[in-house]
Amino acid sequence: MAMGLGFRMSKEAAGSHAVSFFLGAALPTALLFFLASDRLGEGLSSISRSWGNGPAGGDDANERDDHAQVMFKGLADLLPKVAMDDRTVIITSVNDAWAQPGSLLDLYLDSFKNGEDTAHLLDHLLVVSLDARGFDRCKAVHPHCYLLNATSVDMSSAKPFMSPDYLELVWTKLVFQQRVLELGYNFLFTDCDMVWFRNPFRHFPVYADMSCSVG
Repeated sequence: MAMGLGFRMSKEAAGSHAVSFFLGAALPTALLFFLASDRLGEGLSSISRSWGNGPAGGDDANERDDHAQVMFKGLADLLPKVAMDDRTVIITSVNDAWAQPGSLLDLYLDSFKNGEDTAHLLDHLLVVSLDARGFDRCKAVHPHCYLLNATSVDMSSAKPFMSPDYLELVWTKLVFQQRVLELGYNFLFTDCDMVWFRNPFRHFPVYADMSCSVG
């Protein structure tokens, strides 16, 4: 079970607590890439090459933005319908297996409905589907769904840990989250295999600017 958070916060407000959060994010990320270092070339090739690592100015920036608009078609129009007043969006991801009736997506959505001060957060939840069948199922149970068609890999089933397809899945999610930030939105990402018992936003400092991973 894991939860990733993305916020904006001034360094002064964060204080020493931010250091702990950054370490929490950096250590598992560094471990992941260390373990995968000999397989990144194949595992991340299609996404990393298409996204590009060139300079952020001039023609390269324009080309990258044009590519992102095609890669994430419709996202810029969808986010304003989901975002809170402070432009924060809650994001989770599913595939066909996780979106089946009675499976993780249903449990995840039910936790919002039954949690303490969480039902209204469903209005700000964007469910990102990694395959067409998961997208169809999402639309049947939730108003805000997005089909992430950013890779040729079949994402409808589970991927073995550290396999090339697994790394492609991880990288695809990261690229999507980067695009959300580029469009000017904050996000809180949680995996779908968790439940919401209480509203977490009341515990977050104002103007947070941080990214962390909580196991």
